[in-house]
Amino acid sequence: MKLFLHEDQNIEETIIDITYNIFDDQLQKIIHLIEENDIQLEGIKQNQTYIIKSSDIFYIESVDNSTFLYTKTDVFESKKKLYHFEKKLKNKSFVQINKSTILNMDHLRSVSPLPNYRLEADLVNDDRLIISRHYMKYVKEYLNI
Repeated sequence: MKLFLHEDQNIEETIIDITYNIFDDQLQKIIHLIEENDIQLEGIKQNQTYIIKSSDIFYIESVDNSTFLYTKTDVFESKKKLYHFEKKLKNKSFVQINKSTILNMDHLRSVSPLPNYRLEADLVNDDRLIISRHYMKYVKEYLNI
């Protein structure tokens, strides 16, 4: 098996193209691994329900007993509680960064120190979130620092 990786900064979404001569169990496992990586979540916007890929979600935030899913351009509301998403997205690229927010680390651009042992997360869509000192250890574990 050969693996070819090509970087193209002009595309918005990663494309996985598999060329094979025999469809075997090993190939099936690889496909399954790729497919299960993206979990689909429900979000509501203007009284319509949308299916959102977890990879499109930048962060999930709970505010005043409501939960919101933030993508690059939209905000969706969910009837589910934050702990539901924490369980569902466990072992994915999502990390809880404070009491009310779960961050998709794939959309993290950088972190900067703040007073009181907190960090500021700068996302690729220019949103900024606070990483509390209590949850900082989970971020460091994810980043292997």
